[in-house]
Amino acid sequence: MQRRTFLLQSSGLLLSVWMLPAFARPLIRNKMDRIGMGTVLMRYRFKQTKPKELPTIKDELTLPDVPQYYRDRFGVSKLEYWSNHFESLEPGYLELLKSKIKASGSQLVNVQVDSDYDLASANETERERSLQHVKGWIDAVALLGAQCVRINPGHANGSVEKSIASMKEVNHYAKSKGLILLTENHFGIEMNPDIHLQIVKAAGPGNIYTLPDFGNYPKTGMFASLEKILPYAGLISAKAMNFNSNMEHVSYDFDRCVKMTEKAGFKGVYSVEQWSPDFQDIDYAKVGDWLIQHVAANI
Repeated sequence: MQRRTFLLQSSGLLLSVWMLPAFARPLIRNKMDRIGMGTVLMRYRFKQTKPKELPTIKDELTLPDVPQYYRDRFGVSKLEYWSNHFESLEPGYLELLKSKIKASGSQLVNVQVDSDYDLASANETERERSLQHVKGWIDAVALLGAQCVRINPGHANGSVEKSIASMKEVNHYAKSKGLILLTENHFGIEMNPDIHLQIVKAAGPGNIYTLPDFGNYPKTGMFASLEKILPYAGLISAKAMNFNSNMEHVSYDFDRCVKMTEKAGFKGVYSVEQWSPDFQDIDYAKVGDWLIQHVAANI
């Protein structure tokens, strides 16, 4: 049997090093058990991320609103929060969020931490500051009872060696707090998929997985790059980008991305979101419907 065939038949993971975490092997009753939703999708409704093109916010959202809203509007119970939407990391605020998640019968699958840090910095003072900053976020995410935390391994011009050293420490700290560590192809040093895997493998084994994002690679070579990191996935960012006036996705073949992920043996959660550098004045609830429909049709 060829090695690649073995990998595909073994849930898409290098089982001698990685095993799927429990959250990525959910008890499936229906397809919605494998579909989550991030707050990035609704960013135009948050005051922190409202675009300048919108003078006012219609139907403003805050993080405490999200669990019940996503349950009622989309039938989604698996949540992904974006760090930009937190109003505080104070324990009282975090306990409020936790209570709202519990009251809606939801789960916080992941928190995406995008803030001021660079774990690949060659400047040791900056790298140490970044490590302490990230650990503060990990403490907050653990208090919320999340399953995972997504941490960026460093800026694009950073040091691979420094990134590996940082991610080893971050992985150990996340594990001590009961959190799975995820690292996404997110416009930093890891945008080279080979370097991304080098960092993940060196920071493990165990407790660290990729978080493949459908929309973050350049169009040229995007599918080949995704194919490399999909077998190590703990969670999927099932992202769409631009839609035309007929609500057709025009940036890339979204369905192909889902099919590739399934072929790689992924059995976990797809967190749906939308992002584009271009402002689009469209109904993002309908974008959510489109995303859920297209993931469900291909899993």
